[in-house]
Amino acid sequence: MWAAIPLVSSIVLLAGFVAFRVWEEKRGRKFFASERAEADAIVSDLYRALVMGNIPQKYREMFLAFVHNATHMIVVLAVSTLRAIERPLSRFSYRLRQRAPGVIGKEPSAFLKTLTPEKKEISNSTETTN
Repeated sequence: MWAAIPLVSSIVLLAGFVAFRVWEEKRGRKFFASERAEADAIVSDLYRALVMGNIPQKYREMFLAFVHNATHMIVVLAVSTLRAIERPLSRFSYRLRQRAPGVIGKEPSAFLKTLTPEKKEISNSTETTN
């Protein structure tokens, strides 16, 4: 069910974009033509610089250092969060195990009673072979 919502919304948005472009073509004018032309020029220059390697080495190193530091901080945050969750849960688990009721005097289950003779036979046969 939840997957249908993004699917339908993306199809509607894509259809709206196509309808808008067709309407612009029929009209003969574009909305925000100068701003779109500037943005297209910037994107094409950036693409050319990235593909051809025209970005100075200093900026490449700065970008890689930024990506490295950002990734490191994300991992540190994730590990800290997991540790913060793990500590109380492990303490809680330890307390539950310490306060567990004793099993002294309780009758074993029917299933365990059916296994017991076999276990005795197996242990007796291994003792006699040794």
